[in-house]
Amino acid sequence: MDRSWYWKAGFIVAVALASVYALVPSVSYFKLPAEQRNEAGVFDAVRPKWAPPRHLNLGLDLQGGIHLVMGVEVDRAVREKAARRAEELTSELERKDIKGATVTGNVETGIVTVKAADPAILAKARTQITDDYNDMYVRGQQGDSFELAMKDDAVRQLKDSAVDQAIKAIRNRVDKWGVSEPTIARRGDANILVQLPGYSNPEKAKELLGRTAQLEFKIVSDDDAPVTALKDKLPPGVELDFDRHEGEGGAIVRLAYLHAKDRTALTTFINANALPAGFEWGISRQDDRIKNETTYRTFVLDKNRSLTGEYINDARVVFDQRPGEGNRPEVQLNFNRQGADLFGKLTTDNTKRLMAIVLDDTVESAPIINEPITGGICSIHMGGLKPSNEVLEEAKDLALVLKSGALPAPVRILEERSVGASLGPELIHRGAYSAILGLLAVLIFMALYYRFSGVVADVALVLNGLVVLAVMAFLDSTLTLPGIAGFVLTLGMAVDANVLINERIREEMKTGRSLAAALQTGYDKVFWTIFDGHVTALVAGFVIRTYGSGPVKGFATTLIIGLLASMFTSIVVTRAILEWFVGHGRLHKAVSF
Repeated sequence: MDRSWYWKAGFIVAVALASVYALVPSVSYFKLPAEQRNEAGVFDAVRPKWAPPRHLNLGLDLQGGIHLVMGVEVDRAVREKAARRAEELTSELERKDIKGATVTGNVETGIVTVKAADPAILAKARTQITDDYNDMYVRGQQGDSFELAMKDDAVRQLKDSAVDQAIKAIRNRVDKWGVSEPTIARRGDANILVQLPGYSNPEKAKELLGRTAQLEFKIVSDDDAPVTALKDKLPPGVELDFDRHEGEGGAIVRLAYLHAKDRTALTTFINANALPAGFEWGISRQDDRIKNETTYRTFVLDKNRSLTGEYINDARVVFDQRPGEGNRPEVQLNFNRQGADLFGKLTTDNTKRLMAIVLDDTVESAPIINEPITGGICSIHMGGLKPSNEVLEEAKDLALVLKSGALPAPVRILEERSVGASLGPELIHRGAYSAILGLLAVLIFMALYYRFSGVVADVALVLNGLVVLAVMAFLDSTLTLPGIAGFVLTLGMAVDANVLINERIREEMKTGRSLAAALQTGYDKVFWTIFDGHVTALVAGFVIRTYGSGPVKGFATTLIIGLLASMFTSIVVTRAILEWFVGHGRLHKAVSF
């Protein structure tokens, strides 16, 4: 045998073993009763310790759950923005020493009115506002006042931002709730689709997802003693570590913290270990894009020194123009008059300490207070050595988080549907039954019609199914009813490829070629036909996945994985098996094809 054959055989065996390894956790998962599969820690308890932590997930249509369509009241968000803008304009005119002008915002109409008895003051205020706020225009002036309104482009951006804020807040809450493979996606201009597989309490879901986002600024305790005292109590998976936060002017804060990959395990442990009076635990999510993993870490927060997000007028991404800073993105906050006073006192009393920005009990950021911030404007510098595009994305996300607390657009439930527990097993049974029945029919036909080469194709077909399910399990994908359809479709395409190969080999043998020559010529000549057919289907699959959503995207995912697996099993696996039998003289034309 050619040495390259042994390399191919070794690769095929490795793929088969890796597929079995990746599917072991899924077997453990589906052995659990349906009501226990989504409970925290249950799966990890039954999963073999040597097996990977990922498993196949079932979609909403297979295991039941909650389907919600939530509408964001974007028009109200625009009107409330106008009212907040009035407070911001008042502070801005005071900073510019333009006195004698009053600014009021109408939350019902979204119109801002500027009034001044002195025409010179009114003209000066108008010039200052139109120069500094290019997202507004003067819609009319009468006597001692003029009215401002948001420009159409600014209104559209504000509405889009309101929906993005709501999605961010909902995603944070669902992540904390521990739902496996949720669907949270924008639908239309102002609606959000939320699907929570495995959960059947819509009232709890609506209470969790529909309440106002809570934003707080809290001072981080610099006392390590409560954390280091837990060193000997740490459960498996929870570790103690120290970090250094460096601010401007050489300010360095060193903190002890706990971290773990499993948020539930970390939360359970810290809840069982109370902090001294006046302090509380905070948890932050850390995403490592290089390692493609997520961890969670703790902060010790001071309950008594805090500020809520209700005092923020706006949060936006700007670029640092200071020399030597490299035009790095940062997030700029604008407080109203009362917020500016409170924030100024908070930062003055806690200079050179960390201030945690907390949204819905999740610490989103914890920058150092380099100096007292008394002007009502606060900049959060996005540190680290990451590329500018990554820093910019993080800055945008943080700005959305901050605006979620400052301007939470009201959300109402437009559509609510619960998929009952009895429907899920029924769909699973029917889908699995149809897939198995179809597969058996194909296996029997191939074995009877193509004899030994049909049996080889059957082996490749079974391996194809294992590879598809293993890749989906490894990627932590969700299997839906359309996904099962895509799975069956890829099996059909794999069979079609084997039919083309076997028929071509038959034609070559009719011309008098030897079995070995017919085998080689058949595979070589049919390769591009199979390749073109699969690539065409792959293009369609990627388009469906890019522009589809929900179950349609699940169908496309399964289709793409199945097509790639089909190319491998139809061309590589079957050829390697047949070449081995032919090379060892164990096949004859009469019994092979």
